[in-house]
Amino acid sequence: MSIESRFVFKEKPGHGGLGLQCVALRAPEGSDVLIKIHSASICGTDLHIYKWNAWAACAYQPPFRIGHEFGGAVVDVGPGVHAIKPGDHVTAETHIACGHCHQCRLNRRHTCENLQLFSRLGFGCFSDPTLVPEAVLRVVPPDIPLELATIMEPLGVSVRAVAEARVGGARILILGSGPIGLFAILAARAYGAAHIVATDLSQYRLGLAQRMGADQVGNSSLLMGLARSSRDKFDIVIDTTGNEEAVVEALEDLRSGGHLIFASLPSHPFHLDVARHIVLREICVSGVYGRRLDETWIEVERLLRNRGAEISAVVTHRFGLADFAAAFDLAASGQSGKVVFEPAVKRLVD
Repeated sequence: MSIESRFVFKEKPGHGGLGLQCVALRAPEGSDVLIKIHSASICGTDLHIYKWNAWAACAYQPPFRIGHEFGGAVVDVGPGVHAIKPGDHVTAETHIACGHCHQCRLNRRHTCENLQLFSRLGFGCFSDPTLVPEAVLRVVPPDIPLELATIMEPLGVSVRAVAEARVGGARILILGSGPIGLFAILAARAYGAAHIVATDLSQYRLGLAQRMGADQVGNSSLLMGLARSSRDKFDIVIDTTGNEEAVVEALEDLRSGGHLIFASLPSHPFHLDVARHIVLREICVSGVYGRRLDETWIEVERLLRNRGAEISAVVTHRFGLADFAAAFDLAASGQSGKVVFEPAVKRLVD
């Protein structure tokens, strides 16, 4: 027995190149789990694929299904599934660790030496039902609404960046007010940041940044130079843009001994003045690649229980699957927060 399901595909190289195709899904076998998608959100990685930049062209080969952030309900499971049952609400941890390499033994499963990525395994979740392995799934606790499940994975990136930067009592600059930046503002406020400044080129997103709790917002070029004394400089800069110029400018307003943390995926190598900033000023530079497994998931659950209503406001637009082209155009325009597909409905705009 098979089930027909629609999937959004990256059908060909180049900008756009998306299409909606019907796929016959077999009944679950082994450790397979059949999930009815409630909602699935467009990620920065999906936008790299949509725009087909140099990184995407090297990492992917069309045609393939896209989408990896989702929340849904389990419909059926294969005979090898033990921890998940029909009716469970689930989301996905998109980094799949082997569990036995040296990195995994160091409790660094997010940088597993044999790491597999959901987005490169051919599953996709911009769909009706989808079939995925049990290993990628996280059961959503019953006290967290299903509509928040689709943002748990990206929220985890921001929560980890903020937690590892130790923002309590700090002056923070967040570069970019897209979804990851907006989540970072919310997390920084929850974790006790003293002052939060957020940048973006989009006035729409700057308005969202203010709603999320930023103390000051503006175009990065207008905000640079605000730190007129060493006391005014930022303790922490979190980059969510991947924009080299913005990061280089921000370093001028980051205090000596401060922390620059990348929660972005630059499409090309950066050129930073290592001698000036990292050696002589002892600025710490680090990156965030996904979530710590499973510590970050526990932190995300706690944050959603306490601030779920605020966090849900980052989702600004909802579309049916048939409107995939409009959804991607909007997400790429910078005139939205998080853009979400709800396969069971036609287009909805908040």
